Amino acid sequence: MTKDLKLDKGAFSIIRTLQEAGHTTYLVGGAVRDFLLGIEPKDYDISTTATPEEVKKIFGRSARIIGRRFRIVHIYRSRNIYEISTFRRTPTEEERKGRIDDDGLLVWRDNEWGTPEEDAFRRDFSANALFMDPLDDNKIIDYCGGINDIKDGIVRCLGEPEVRFSEDPVRMLRAMKLVAQYDFSLDENVEKAIKELSSSINMVSQRRLFEEILKLTYKPYCSATLKACHDVGLLGHLLPEVDAILKTEEAEKFLALIADRDFKVSRGCSLSRAYSLALLCYRYVEKELNPESEFGECWDTFDGIDLKVREAVDRFLAPYHITRLVSARVRDVLLLQRRFRMMKGRNKTRRHPEFHYAWLLFNSLADSLEWSNEMIDPWKSDEGLRNRRSRKKNNNPRKKSDA
Repeated sequence: MTKDLKLDKGAFSIIRTLQEAGHTTYLVGGAVRDFLLGIEPKDYDISTTATPEEVKKIFGRSARIIGRRFRIVHIYRSRNIYEISTFRRTPTEEERKGRIDDDGLLVWRDNEWGTPEEDAFRRDFSANALFMDPLDDNKIIDYCGGINDIKDGIVRCLGEPEVRFSEDPVRMLRAMKLVAQYDFSLDENVEKAIKELSSSINMVSQRRLFEEILKLTYKPYCSATLKACHDVGLLGHLLPEVDAILKTEEAEKFLALIADRDFKVSRGCSLSRAYSLALLCYRYVEKELNPESEFGECWDTFDGIDLKVREAVDRFLAPYHITRLVSARVRDVLLLQRRFRMMKGRNKTRRHPEFHYAWLLFNSLADSLEWSNEMIDPWKSDEGLRNRRSRKKNNNPRKKSDA
């Protein structure tokens, strides 16, 4: 672990408070993995012997119990949210049955409390099963060989991959995120199981899968994850239209467009569903409106284009459903692309509520497709003006929704 990396003060305070209350408590999972890799963690998850009710009693109004399938506690400190889970053991088949005629394999409930060691072995991958005690000189507790797997860059399941992925098919997507984010390699048995069980990802609720996809678009390794999922046959069950694009000669251009967004995210770019979803579906919508177009050529306007774009967005995202508000915002971000290309109506365009996110998409297209400066320079001053106005309106910034 890099010595100059320091644990977040809020996480340290929560762990200390729980330990002083007599509960064994550790930093767990991704944060420990990142520390070992010399990366500053973005999120701090904490596990403890305290039940959710006991955590709530200790922290009072700053703590909130959430979830039914997997009950955890969120503790709010300033603008940060810390996730506190209770150590769990693997439930029996009878305990995890949640429906009539259930075979007890897919986990519908997971709230059987256990020891730290039991908790480690019920996690998905060895690289995510490490604990760290910041009150004991950052001691690492490794029950599963995770330290060596991280050093070797291997994604290894804890237990039989077929069983672990059947319990929760989303674990297959998490495996591909490890491949994309850290350049890890799949263990041979893990890769085989994902290829065989990829269709089972559709057993997960559409709402949960869609949230996983949205979270992916907010990370600076979205392009690499989409490519990794495509390579093992998982993407066709997550985003079939994206998978179809990656089977064509336009795959490189599409991934370059997403990679440009990844770079912007790594530099602190605004996060918005309107931008993320418009970015994903741009080429699909472009082909729907202009079937003979080259990537980035845009389209001509016509009567009823608003409805046509909305319908194309819905088809692209099927079987997922988005709210009418988000759908309308994605539509507007896409429709503004023609105004940028035509270089007309600048005053009206820059006053549009979605100007900022439409500009980000246009800029990503320009960068990834290597457009000339003449196409983007006329709009740069407008974006700067919009940003200055936004800063004046937000003198007292608050945490915003990413809708």
